[in-house]
Amino acid sequence: MERAIGLARFVPGPACTGTIQGVVQLAVHQWPAEADGGAAAPVAVLVHGIGGWWQTWWRVAPALANRGWRVVAVDLRGHGASPRIEGTVTREELAFDLVETIEALEAGPIDVAIGHSLGAAAVQELAHGWPELVGRVVLEDPPGQDRTDDVAYQGRLAAEVRAATETPEAEVERGLRDNPSWLPEDAQQNVEGQRLCDIDGILASLRAGMGSRVPELAPILTVPALYLLATEDRSAIGGEARRTLIAGIPAGSTVVEVDSGHTIHRDRFDEYLRIVTEWLLETRRP
Repeated sequence: MERAIGLARFVPGPACTGTIQGVVQLAVHQWPAEADGGAAAPVAVLVHGIGGWWQTWWRVAPALANRGWRVVAVDLRGHGASPRIEGTVTREELAFDLVETIEALEAGPIDVAIGHSLGAAAVQELAHGWPELVGRVVLEDPPGQDRTDDVAYQGRLAAEVRAATETPEAEVERGLRDNPSWLPEDAQQNVEGQRLCDIDGILASLRAGMGSRVPELAPILTVPALYLLATEDRSAIGGEARRTLIAGIPAGSTVVEVDSGHTIHRDRFDEYLRIVTEWLLETRRP
């Protein structure tokens, strides 16, 4: 069941330090838990990366639902079927959108929030600012650097979105060539997400300093976190940021490095699912 939801009730938690400018209506897609129809199932919220949308989880979400979770995948602001970005958006505002989504769905406190890339940064902000709302987090290859002045990265992102819009079939073929472990559906949904995203709003937000403070927040998170990191030369977090993150992981949280590109849940789906589900079982509350 996919629907947009109205948002207007939750207030920032005590650990939230930024200025929240408001929220939007997020598009969501849900999978009821197979075990009991979803009535009393723990909730998993899935959050895609930059230029993506809920369909990036097309294999992950049903697999979790089959294991007993009620799964909610969102389209972040400026992505998929969610509203465009008016001006710019910060990572804390993206987290606040998640807070309001969970509240509007009457789904909180949720058992786990799972994010990839930009979605991982937003999920980490959620866990930091509203720890009472989320029990655990899985952060897949979160960003380790600020892209404010990274003109090369911004140019590549814009070029990819332009190509996805103008020559989508060729981009699907290129995606499969560049990522031989992907399934055709992975490449198709990757291109479709790029076609749907608000590239102007995303670029404006990057230039305004959307930033990332993943290594800084890791030591002070009060909920268990699983950090899944891609191979460093293909990862969004490397160098000093990566070393700082790994060195600062507190007791109760875990780092796993995977021989993979940035999108681990596509590159190494079986391994990704095994690591995540085993960790969720190990950290399950009595």
